[in-house]
Amino acid sequence: MSNEVFALDIGTRTVAGLILASSDDGFELKEAVVEQQLPGAMADGQIHHIDAVANTIRRIKEKLEDSCGRPLQKAAVAAAGRSLRTQIGSATMPLARGHRMSSDEVRALELDAVRDAVQKLSPENSGGVMHSYLCVGYSVIQYHLDGERIGALQGHQGSSAGVEVIATFLPRIVIDSLSTALERAGLDMLSLTLEPIAAMHVVVPPTMRMLNIALVDVGAGTSDLAISAEGTVKGYGMLSYAGDAMTSALADHFLLDFKVAEQLKVELQPDQPTRCEDVFGNELSLSYDEVVAVLRPRVEILAEKIAQEITALNGTAPKGVILIGGGSRVPGLAELVAQKLHLPESLVRIRDRDSLKIVQGSPHFSGPEAITPIGIGAANLDHRAMELIQVTVNDQRLQLLNVASSTVAEALLHAGLIPSELVGRPGSAFTVELNGRCITLPGSKGQPAFLTKNGEPCELSATLAHGDRLVVEPGQPGEPPQVTLGELIDAQALVATIEFNGSPLEVKPLVSVNGAAKPFSYILQDRDKITFQPVSTFQELFELMGMETEKEIPFVLNGESRTVTEQVQLWVDGVESPLSTPIHHGLEVEYVQRRCTIRELFRLDSELPEVPGITVRVNGKQVDLDHKEPVPLVNGQPVNLDYEIKPQDRIEYSPSLSGALGAYIVTDIFRVYEPDEAFTSRGGSILVNGVKSGFTAPIKHGDVVELVPYGAETANS
Repeated sequence: MSNEVFALDIGTRTVAGLILASSDDGFELKEAVVEQQLPGAMADGQIHHIDAVANTIRRIKEKLEDSCGRPLQKAAVAAAGRSLRTQIGSATMPLARGHRMSSDEVRALELDAVRDAVQKLSPENSGGVMHSYLCVGYSVIQYHLDGERIGALQGHQGSSAGVEVIATFLPRIVIDSLSTALERAGLDMLSLTLEPIAAMHVVVPPTMRMLNIALVDVGAGTSDLAISAEGTVKGYGMLSYAGDAMTSALADHFLLDFKVAEQLKVELQPDQPTRCEDVFGNELSLSYDEVVAVLRPRVEILAEKIAQEITALNGTAPKGVILIGGGSRVPGLAELVAQKLHLPESLVRIRDRDSLKIVQGSPHFSGPEAITPIGIGAANLDHRAMELIQVTVNDQRLQLLNVASSTVAEALLHAGLIPSELVGRPGSAFTVELNGRCITLPGSKGQPAFLTKNGEPCELSATLAHGDRLVVEPGQPGEPPQVTLGELIDAQALVATIEFNGSPLEVKPLVSVNGAAKPFSYILQDRDKITFQPVSTFQELFELMGMETEKEIPFVLNGESRTVTEQVQLWVDGVESPLSTPIHHGLEVEYVQRRCTIRELFRLDSELPEVPGITVRVNGKQVDLDHKEPVPLVNGQPVNLDYEIKPQDRIEYSPSLSGALGAYIVTDIFRVYEPDEAFTSRGGSILVNGVKSGFTAPIKHGDVVELVPYGAETANS
């Protein structure tokens, strides 16, 4: 920018144009021109008829060109503070496994959140919403990684990243209407600021901006408000109630044409009557007090609305209020605003051109309505305004506000490109279920877009300048995940080859996908349900092979129901081991299914000792006795003691007591000796070596046994 600027304040009722230059002491106002707007050209601060406004601007331009002796080609202008929109937006993006976020990816994520914010401002126009608003700037509220708050995202890895931002926008219609009106008047837009910021720039010096002060610019159609605190402008507001409401009151009461009523309001002076003519041609002479009395109800309404809006924006009454603009001249406004805010009248003051000690020259341009146009020019000269720059994106011409943070990324955003696609979105993730637990399989990382600025490679964060040419080759999204079943369950670690009873055996887990067996090479698909049963011990192996490691065998022994348990016996590398032994690659394993035999059932020795025969005397007769073990019967058939018991076998077997004890008893005699009839029929006493004994009394070689029937005398009696 040069040291001289053409500034325009385009208001609802008037347009002010001036030439302002920098000076050693501040600014020099070289010339100023004010022209009335044509009827209906603007309403409530918004341009309605562009050509009408352009004609007024052209008249001002021509007058100033005649005054300064040179052509004017560019103008600094301002938009109403009420035009600003703020909105919160958020965005999330999936992250590939093990990938660390780059600065470009973080920037793209932030701009996705800006897109979300502007779509909330204009939900009915989501397709071309970036063509409805210009982003003035944004700030990050909070980053998130895997749902948790985090201070920064760059360099981090996880499954998802998110961000929340607060963004500030100007509607493009505001800028476009200003730009078009200027263009039709033969001008380009040099810079853009906000009217309250421009006024603040000259009325409230930086040393005062730490104070909580309200600035109210009372125009014709609107009253614009701005609140300063802690060195910045913290809020903007607007009332569709201002000077025109006062003019309407005079027109209605005195039956005046609107222009006549406006002139009456402007020329009103204390202690001086004002002469005018009503719509019927009657000459009126109105006193100051008479006019003020008509205005008073409307002034009270305006003061009440201003106080309410200030309180809503600030949360409480500020430390003071500054009134500017032509509408602030209305009698009693400052006093009523002070009253409504419960402030001393000394802290609610009208500031006019005379209060600007830093501005010299053109004293005819005065009053509170001179503040904003001077501020527009001063903001430009002090580099506090925003320039409009033109750039191209893939041959598409764009007009952007050049703020300090303007980057390539914002230009691409306004060109309608989706920021997250510029960095190459990861491929779609799959969700699979493993034994009832959901697992996310991320897609592959995409290929980022290739960006050039003026023919040189650049990043999304590169700054913009007027005339930059941007070329974008879109990024390529990643592919869906290509994960095999074996990779998911780490099959290599779960498969072991062992020597199993002399033959090699591959032990691997039991796996099915959606109820069907699949090889480890199967490529997993979205929503697959996987059932996985590892085989880690020999107990699990035998169960998988359908072998019972313990088996109950029911049978009948001598008429009584019995059961025995058969178990598998296991040897691992030659050592008998429990079935809970872990399976490892390369083990040598032997196993047997141990069967229960009749010998084991009765816990008999595998080889019964031979019992020698004996000779005894029974009733004087020599009797030779030999040992004879009974034979087991299974299902009526004789078997040996090593017979393996089967389910439902009927076993008859009672091992002899002599066999069990390795000795003979009296009962053994009756196997080879027949007692006489008297002993058999009547019974009697048994004497072994003269001692009365029973049938189970032990006998040995050489013993003398007597069987004495009852009623008979013994041989020794």
